[in-house]
Amino acid sequence: MKPNELFNFIKGISHDEYITSGDDVQWTVKVDEAEKIIRLIFEESCGNTDWKNNLNFPTKLYKKQETCIRAARGWGNAYKSCNDEIMQKIIFALEIAPDYQLHICGWSYGGAVALLAAEDFHYRTGKKASVYTFGAPKPLWGKKTREYVRFCVNEVKQYSHANDCVPLMPPFPGYTRISTDRVGGKRSFFKLFNPWKYHCIYGEESLYED
Repeated sequence: MKPNELFNFIKGISHDEYITSGDDVQWTVKVDEAEKIIRLIFEESCGNTDWKNNLNFPTKLYKKQETCIRAARGWGNAYKSCNDEIMQKIIFALEIAPDYQLHICGWSYGGAVALLAAEDFHYRTGKKASVYTFGAPKPLWGKKTREYVRFCVNEVKQYSHANDCVPLMPPFPGYTRISTDRVGGKRSFFKLFNPWKYHCIYGEESLYED
């Protein structure tokens, strides 16, 4: 799929199609038989619990491992509340279809959780997924964490519109994604106050044309 097609596919999934697990995390698995891709998709913020996690910025050691991965507490706790259930289903799906690729995707809140899931998949299996996110905030903290999580994945595309304020969160030094694939031209200070437009604009094909 082209980036805009993938975003529209994610945005078109109804809330009822998602599984709710743990600390109110919504996720689903979609199998693309034509492209031989299994997609693990996380939903955007859709409730009060998600917003509490969005604003729970202080970092914590995410796992007791040598990498000392650090993540924003809200997103880290949310994913850890349901990671076993999610990974069991993904690993089982790949055992049934071993020649399929795994793509982990998300928009907004879902994009933050997608990075943690990609690291978790590699941690458990030694295999690497590809990651595709839109308007994702920055759930990781520090250069060491970013470099380690980047090692855990194959292709990664994290699309961020220049005037989307969500990818700027948390607004403190040290927070990061794996990468930022910026679209949308120049940034305008005033446009940052219109997330209803620029956080939902990733389905436009023209954004990805250089």
